[in-house]
Amino acid sequence: MTWILFWKIVLVFALTVFAVMAVFVTVLGARDIKKLLTALRHLEDDSAED
Repeated sequence: MTWILFWKIVLVFALTVFAVMAVFVTVLGARDIKKLLTALRHLEDDSAED
């Protein structure tokens, strides 16, 4: 194996891991933000009733 092939493999692996992590963080982050906004809306509704 040459050094060029080795670094190409490392680069492709790193970019693949980054892409998977970016999708994972985006999807779960959006879900958490949705939960946060829902909780804030309910909190606001509860305080308006007092």
